[in-house]
Amino acid sequence: MMCFIFRLLCVAAISSVTAMSATPDLKAELRQIEADFCALAKSSGIEAAFARYAADDAVFFDVDPAQHRGPEAVRLRFDGLNPQAILSWTPVEVTVADSGELGYTWGTYEYRAPGPDGKERIGRGHYVSIWKRQPDGQWKFVLDTGSPNPPSKTSPL
Repeated sequence: MMCFIFRLLCVAAISSVTAMSATPDLKAELRQIEADFCALAKSSGIEAAFARYAADDAVFFDVDPAQHRGPEAVRLRFDGLNPQAILSWTPVEVTVADSGELGYTWGTYEYRAPGPDGKERIGRGHYVSIWKRQPDGQWKFVLDTGSPNPPSKTSPL
């Protein structure tokens, strides 16, 4: 009986990995969407880019997802953002389900904006976005979140 359960668990694990091993074409498609999204953030501003690529039910964890979704969540998330801010990112990994309906990307980001003293402030970290193909065939993110890198530690002399 234990052998049967073990085999069943192995089959389930292999099946779940196989289900997320999309063809290179699907991965390339989503990687290009990320590149276009980042380019739009640079050319038209961060909020405009996020508004363009957010699904109607998109959430951010730092804007109460139980209360705010889609365009409202984007507006609240970027309310008060310095208009001179620049956000750029690069996906490290892109994974898409074989069905082509769902995928995720994660990678590194860099945020640059002038501080109150006018000096440029730079923040870096990692992000993850979950993408869903919409009924019209477009990819839109349904969740986007990031985590800043910890402050660098300086060693005492």
